[in-house]
Amino acid sequence: MSVGRTALWLVPLALVARGAGFVVPLVIASWFGVRPETDAFFFALSVPSFLLVLASNAMGTVAVPPLARLRVDAPERLAHVVSGAAAAAALVATTTGATFALAVPLVVPLLTRFDANTQAIAARHTWMLLPFVAGVAAIAVIRAACEVMGAFRLAAMAPIARATAMLGTVALCFEYGVDALPAGMCAGAAAELAWLAWVLARTGVQLRRPGWPADLGIAAGAILPVLAGEAMVALNLVVDKGFASALPEGSVTLLEYADRARVIPQTLLESSLLVVAFNTWAAARAVGDRGAQREGVSQALRWVFLLAPPVLAGMVVAREALVRTLFLHGAFPESGVRACADTLGAFVPGIFASLVGALLVKAHIVDGRFRLVLVLGAISLGTNAALNALLAPRFGLPGLAASTSATTVLISVLSWSLLRGPGERAPRLATDGAIVALLSAAGALALVDLGATSPLDPRLWVAAVPFVVLFAWGARAARRGGA
Repeated sequence: MSVGRTALWLVPLALVARGAGFVVPLVIASWFGVRPETDAFFFALSVPSFLLVLASNAMGTVAVPPLARLRVDAPERLAHVVSGAAAAAALVATTTGATFALAVPLVVPLLTRFDANTQAIAARHTWMLLPFVAGVAAIAVIRAACEVMGAFRLAAMAPIARATAMLGTVALCFEYGVDALPAGMCAGAAAELAWLAWVLARTGVQLRRPGWPADLGIAAGAILPVLAGEAMVALNLVVDKGFASALPEGSVTLLEYADRARVIPQTLLESSLLVVAFNTWAAARAVGDRGAQREGVSQALRWVFLLAPPVLAGMVVAREALVRTLFLHGAFPESGVRACADTLGAFVPGIFASLVGALLVKAHIVDGRFRLVLVLGAISLGTNAALNALLAPRFGLPGLAASTSATTVLISVLSWSLLRGPGERAPRLATDGAIVALLSAAGALALVDLGATSPLDPRLWVAAVPFVVLFAWGARAARRGGA
């Protein structure tokens, strides 16, 4: 399978699907703005968001290699394995969410500046979000099964079902205020779960009555280290919101909006290149083709270096215009634009490292380096918390974002240097990829203070020219490479 070319087929679908998903925070910003009640909701959403990242990165990751082997060795057992794994993931996630809900009334008064009403809303929303927590865990396993079965395109459309159900529910329940938001999240998870179950059934794998699958015993040694490692990475979301809750009112909400803008390129990669690459590597591993596996890793990394830097450099230059275009509607205040834009700008340097790091961690997991994933997760959590404590009091939200960026760069460099087997070298950076990355970084530094606040500003369009040229050159080079 051509990883890069197959991923390109997914990009239009991913743009539409993830675009639909991104409409959700835009609508929330327009309908509810930046206020204590939204701080409460996004604080309550911190652990579900952590579980969402954990489920997507860990549960789905752990499931792919054994499911790929089962598809080759015993395809008739896939239905039982997937059903049992999805039920187990949902149970673990629900238990974690309930534990957090019980702790919120004790923790919130100690960690935040929330008043009594905001604290009560945060506590209520954590309980209301429990069905969402269970749903996202089951979704991760079922999505992994869909991708193992090759249903990449239909699985990539699942966010459309989630966003449609979520927004429809919020609109219907709008009279109940911010309580409509957790209700909408739960409805969205139910719709996405139903869509993926239908997609999986189309591949011939019909979900059955769940039972713990003995077949996943082959992954038992991987589950705890990978889960723990990915859990510590995902906990950075919770840590960041904890520090933001101690900053002035509205900080949790603004951090959430900046984070949503930052993950646009990341989720696009995860919906296309990362999905295809990981499943291709796992399939190569299942049949013992080490050469194809290693070549696939190198080619996927080259695609990231060729295509991502110009886009991210453009985000740095256009950050304020981007925030105004996305969020400055309805109830979102003018005063939040600059703070959100500055936070987004501090996030951007870490986005590229996150794109590279996501591929490298998947490569380590396919290689069976589960304890390394655990160690990297511990380093990530400790480093981010220490930097937050150092930078947040002095620089506010941009300090939190800079901490995330610095931590992500560190973890990606470590992952890169350790990606080698016995007698192998770490992957080398292709010359053309290095050129694109360096020129993009130089352009971003030169134009970072351009001052364009509107997408119609002619200066912004002139500044975009070198980045468009770099992207076009990188896309041509990647296509010639035949990844």
